[in-house]
Amino acid sequence: MAGSVDKILLAARGHAKRGEIAQAEALYREVLGRFPGNKRAKAGLEALGQASKAKPAAGPPRALIQQLMGLMQTGRNRELVDQANRALRIHPDTILLLEFRAAGQGALGDHAGAAETYRRLIALRPDHADTHGNLGNELMELGQHEDAIAQFERVLALRPRDPVALNNLGNALLALGREAEARTRFEAALEVAPNDVHMLNNLGNLLLNEGDFTGARLRLEKGLSLDPRHVLLLNNLGIVLLAQGDIAGAQARFEAALAADPSYAEAWWNLSPLHRFVPDEPLLWQLETQVAAEGHSEHDRMLLEFALAKAQHDVGRTERAFALWHSANARRKAELGYDIAQDRTLFAQLRDRFAEAHPRIPETEADRAAQVPIFLLGLPRSGTTLVEQIVTQHSQVAPGDEIATLDREMSAIDWSDPEALTREAGRIRAAYYETLAGLADGKPFVTDKMPLNFRWIGAIRALFPRALIVHVHRDPRATLWSIYRNFFSSAGNGYAHDLDDLVAYHGLYRDLMAHWATQPGTIVDCDYEALTEDPEARSRALIEALGLPWEDACLRPQDNARTVATTSNTQVRKPIYKGSSQAWEKYAPHLEAAFANLD
Repeated sequence: MAGSVDKILLAARGHAKRGEIAQAEALYREVLGRFPGNKRAKAGLEALGQASKAKPAAGPPRALIQQLMGLMQTGRNRELVDQANRALRIHPDTILLLEFRAAGQGALGDHAGAAETYRRLIALRPDHADTHGNLGNELMELGQHEDAIAQFERVLALRPRDPVALNNLGNALLALGREAEARTRFEAALEVAPNDVHMLNNLGNLLLNEGDFTGARLRLEKGLSLDPRHVLLLNNLGIVLLAQGDIAGAQARFEAALAADPSYAEAWWNLSPLHRFVPDEPLLWQLETQVAAEGHSEHDRMLLEFALAKAQHDVGRTERAFALWHSANARRKAELGYDIAQDRTLFAQLRDRFAEAHPRIPETEADRAAQVPIFLLGLPRSGTTLVEQIVTQHSQVAPGDEIATLDREMSAIDWSDPEALTREAGRIRAAYYETLAGLADGKPFVTDKMPLNFRWIGAIRALFPRALIVHVHRDPRATLWSIYRNFFSSAGNGYAHDLDDLVAYHGLYRDLMAHWATQPGTIVDCDYEALTEDPEARSRALIEALGLPWEDACLRPQDNARTVATTSNTQVRKPIYKGSSQAWEKYAPHLEAAFANLD
């Protein structure tokens, strides 16, 4: 403002009298900028500060706050956000109004909007721990896990050892595949809040996914002692019991979860393979009711359709069963955003990168002393679990089940980079051998039955020259139909949810296996149908091909007490049986068009 100091000060006092604090303050500061020692400007600023303390700005009326509280408590979130926005136009930057709006936005699924509102709140009060935590939760919903970690760490800087922040930080780390760090945070949260059932479930679920079934069961059972109807605990304990071979116990936990929450889709899916449905039974009616109900997410509706398809199959309604499998698979494919072009590109890169056998990457002395991996690979549902049951009945072989370590590392490599494998070899090999050592129980051999490891045979031969490779295969129609009927929780099986994709993927698999066969190195062939026709002869031949002495226990795979966490966890408890490869024939009219392209 141009003019004399007296005129500026007079204008500032006028603004102050009218309550125009911002304008008055700006003029006083203008004077001080020109004349830092001006006593009247200093006194004017001090008076503004005192007035502000003595008479805070008018906030929203109490009746409005009560109205917003009522909207939030009754779940009328759209009205809550609209009312909060109207009020904020009159009372901008009012913290309580912003909190109401953020809560409503989050409840409506507008996580981007909620995150922006929480950022605005943080600008108003940078050291408010709960707001940082709320922003972290919204960022988790948006899949922005690294940014969420920063918010949870800010909470812990403001409130060290906060158990909720530790737990949330564990969830964010887990979403990024940083399991060891996540476990540390979950354990730290439980040190502070040892009886928090949500944290017990999170740690139990992590241990379950890591294959530590004993540790998982301990945490889950403790949680259920505190809250016997907690559906997540019941469901996860059911998964543990199923892996340990307690099928009746698992079924009871899944049924208890559904008694507590009949809409719990994951429990329906977990129960469906264990229960033999019959017409007109209450459980079938309850499942039908859930599939018909409104309000399920796309993911939950997909799980419910998979479960009901199996139930309809049980009662002989093949038309309805196939329609449900078709719908469930379409939902899963859309959820994953899968396109077969992704795998065509990967397989082409692998054939190009390994056009010639990759030179063996020298092992260290420690590497040569590590356990020998036995890779059981092929397509899912081809019989790898049965073969692992047979092989791990041998006293020298420990079960590894599906080991994620190598597959995760291989999937992260840029196969268009010719030096990537050699550059990462030492780290990848060390991590994998460390995993084997933790599973070996002192035995010299450990199985890894991650089926899609067939993609990495070229890299396996370079990294693990002592490894044994067994290719398990089965009638492709039986394999593909079995894949199509099952839900895979991993995102790495996107091809599984469309019959044409399955046939195309089978062609990619067949051609790549033929490519590996042209290069130096032994691949032990295991034909699933031949194994079931003549178990003893084929089992003996398999053990001999692995260079192991024969042990009669290998003829009793059903007696193998190991835990099995894959889709085959019910079949492995039975003796070897024939006939499963014909199951697809009942649905032949629906499959013939796609299967005609198998060659």
